[in-house]
Amino acid sequence: MIKKIIGAKGELISLIKEIIDNRKLLFQFSLNDFRARFAGNMLGILWAFIQPVVTVVTYWFVFSVVFKSRLIDGKYPFIAFLVMGLIPWFYFSDVLGSGTGVFCEYNYLVKKVVFNVKLLPTMKMISNLFMHSFFFLVGVVICACNGFFPTFHLFQIFYYCFCLTIFLTGITWITSSIQPFLPDINQFIAVIMQALMWSTPIMYSISSFPDHPKIVFLLKLNPLYYVVTGYRESVFGDGWFWQHPKETLYFWGVNLLLLFVGVSVFKRLRPHFSDVL
Repeated sequence: MIKKIIGAKGELISLIKEIIDNRKLLFQFSLNDFRARFAGNMLGILWAFIQPVVTVVTYWFVFSVVFKSRLIDGKYPFIAFLVMGLIPWFYFSDVLGSGTGVFCEYNYLVKKVVFNVKLLPTMKMISNLFMHSFFFLVGVVICACNGFFPTFHLFQIFYYCFCLTIFLTGITWITSSIQPFLPDINQFIAVIMQALMWSTPIMYSISSFPDHPKIVFLLKLNPLYYVVTGYRESVFGDGWFWQHPKETLYFWGVNLLLLFVGVSVFKRLRPHFSDVL
């Protein structure tokens, strides 16, 4: 067990070093991947904007216009609260979806011994980060239009984005390593994502359950709760991440576990990729 932990630690350090050493190549790969996603479509890159915008407008119309949702927690306009919850969710779902199939998508690179395939899931994260950054800026503008202007709290968004990236690193290492051997994992993830979205406080606040502490406790077990709440606190100027020591320790504990499992799964299955791709 100790040897496995030491080996996993070595793999993580190796990954960080290789990302730094290959940062220019990784950035170029990510940029090419981003462009390739919409190549051949008449509207091109506009499709990257259309789906999220339609989703936001639909939710806003249903909850704000049809059901006439009031201020969330008595102070947040629903559209601002919703957008700042959907922005990290979109990034999470996009990276998980594209990252899971990355080894099959780039099988010609996987079969090259000289190419370090460990970088491919990271490449997908950077590729999706372009759109994530754009929508975050749009979210800041929407919040400002609703009376929540940027404060110094906004700078901690880099921390929460880093949290989400590390969380995705562990998960995508697991799912992308399994996917070549079990293609059905994509369907499994789609089902899980449906449940996960509604168990993440994106369209509601956990303060909606004042008489159900067990529900609040279960919702906080979801690591995305920490990230989504952090994004909102950064933009709304409600607090700092060090004001939540228990949640922070729990989140990073889950992250370390996922990274350990991800490294172990990847290391065990990597030698067999060429047999199934």
